Amino acid sequence: MTRTIDRSLPIKRHRSVVATVNLPGVPEGTRGRVRVANGFSWYRYWVSFDNGVDLGQVSHDHLVNAGDWKRYQVDRIEAERLAAEAPEVSDSGDLEADDDGAGAAGNSHGVPEHLLERSRAARERLGA
Repeated sequence: MTRTIDRSLPIKRHRSVVATVNLPGVPEGTRGRVRVANGFSWYRYWVSFDNGVDLGQVSHDHLVNAGDWKRYQVDRIEAERLAAEAPEVSDSGDLEADDDGAGAAGNSHGVPEHLLERSRAARERLGA
């Protein structure tokens, strides 16, 4: 059975990581070591890379544990293949159902109708 990578967990300090995308001064695939890990809902890291570049505020999405790097590459290729094979879903059917392409919120920007009405009433009160 193949092992799946749980990329939702934060990476701990002093762990060896690999850049999954090209970062400023750091090409994809460059190894590094996490110096600082912080964040609650958006994990970000200070990383010292092997090519001598130190970067701060590197997003969790741009790093993978060094031991998971080969599996990450396989998973990424597989995800691209599945995306290419998947039938394309068109939202044009939903837009044709509405008179003006407004969507579920009643307008093209997705703003709820009660907020638009509140704004109209405030403009009328101010005489604008």
